[in-house]
Amino acid sequence: MGVQADINPSTAFYPRFPPEAMRRPPSWLLRWLDRQRQRAALVDLDDRLLSDIGVSRAAAETEARRWD
Repeated sequence: MGVQADINPSTAFYPRFPPEAMRRPPSWLLRWLDRQRQRAALVDLDDRLLSDIGVSRAAAETEARRWD
C-alpha cells in the first residue's frame, strides 16, 4: 500500500490542531499565538467599533505590529 492508503478522507482537508508532531506545545507558545490572533482581530475592527471600546485606530495598528 502507498501513502494514499494511509490518508483518512474525512480528515484529509481538516487536520487537527495542534498537529500530531506537537501534541503538547508549551503554554507560552499558545499564549503568544492567542495574542497574535487577538491583535489581528483588533486591527480588523472598523473605526466605530474601536471607538466603542475606547481604542484609536493608531493605537490598534501599533498594537497589531507588536510581536511579544
